[in-house]
Amino acid sequence: MRETLICAHTGCGVHPDNTVDSFLEAIEAGAHIAEVDVLAAADGTAILLHDDSPLLQTNGYAQLNRQEVRRLLDPVYERYELATLDQIFRMSAQKDLLLNLDLKADAAIEPAVRLIRRNGAENRVYITGFLEGITERHPDIQVMLNTPRELNERQLASYNEYAESVCRAAVMAGYAGLNMNAATCLDPVVKHAHAVGLLVWVYTVNDQLAMQRYIDMGVDAITTRAPKELRKLI
Repeated sequence: MRETLICAHTGCGVHPDNTVDSFLEAIEAGAHIAEVDVLAAADGTAILLHDDSPLLQTNGYAQLNRQEVRRLLDPVYERYELATLDQIFRMSAQKDLLLNLDLKADAAIEPAVRLIRRNGAENRVYITGFLEGITERHPDIQVMLNTPRELNERQLASYNEYAESVCRAAVMAGYAGLNMNAATCLDPVVKHAHAVGLLVWVYTVNDQLAMQRYIDMGVDAITTRAPKELRKLI
């Protein structure tokens, strides 16, 4: 029986998503994995941010982090400075903490990969989100295949066939596993994935009954905004 890991979704506590304070809350909650969203400033600095903006094309990190500029990205940043991915690596280095970097644009790929290598973090970082070409260009980086957020009637009716197909595609493309919308994850895909050496992560599960269902299913990680509740179950 595999241990199901707790992946704390950014913003899992009282602080806003993608802030240093939110990241510290993930650590304090006892999560095994912390998820953050990553974009890149114009100077190539990887920053924690969910929504892309034209401001990122014309401003480096120092300019973006000025209060009058960063609040244009999101009103919450009037009170919170923009966090960098480098800060997150430094803060997590001594915590035995895995990281899920959810890349939000192509421009974030190379800055994120450079930081992974600079910190020798290839074994403790998993990438999700914008994945175009990563497994081909960087086969040493652990990347999770984002499966469809919804399944059509044919896929649901022939779920075993779907499970075999998506697992085969992930193996052939060099992915470490599947990152699945929880509603699309059923027993057959978990069994197929584990049989061919793939991990299965599900997101975003906040209800205890659903958490228990996926624990019983044997998924490898559950992304949640309620990591303390999931910890109690595990």
